[in-house]
Amino acid sequence: MAVVGALDSGLRGDHGILYTKSIIDGFVALVLTTTMGFGVVFSAVPVILYEGGIALFATQIDQWIPQSILDLFIEDMTSTGGLLIFAIGLNLLKITDIKVANLLPSLVTVGFVLYIYTQVQHVFS
Repeated sequence: MAVVGALDSGLRGDHGILYTKSIIDGFVALVLTTTMGFGVVFSAVPVILYEGGIALFATQIDQWIPQSILDLFIEDMTSTGGLLIFAIGLNLLKITDIKVANLLPSLVTVGFVLYIYTQVQHVFS
């Protein structure tokens, strides 16, 4: 949710996923603070740095990538991230035991597959 939400926030200005993640993080931090102490509050610093960095990078990405490719990337990244969030939900409901962290490279792979697709499409057109 952090990567997809930050990209969604930076590219489209839609902060809904980040708001949802922050609410979830807040509740988890409350629970962890009772058992692990006040130091849990400092875990917000790296979260702010990497989510903010991704969001700031995403706001500048339109200078390097054409809008048509960027629209395809947003669609593909959103669908991939949605599938990962769906897998998290299935794990929470104890329906499956999908190792979602092992699937995180799929978010990077989406960009490579889209790049190859656009290059092949350019060659054949």
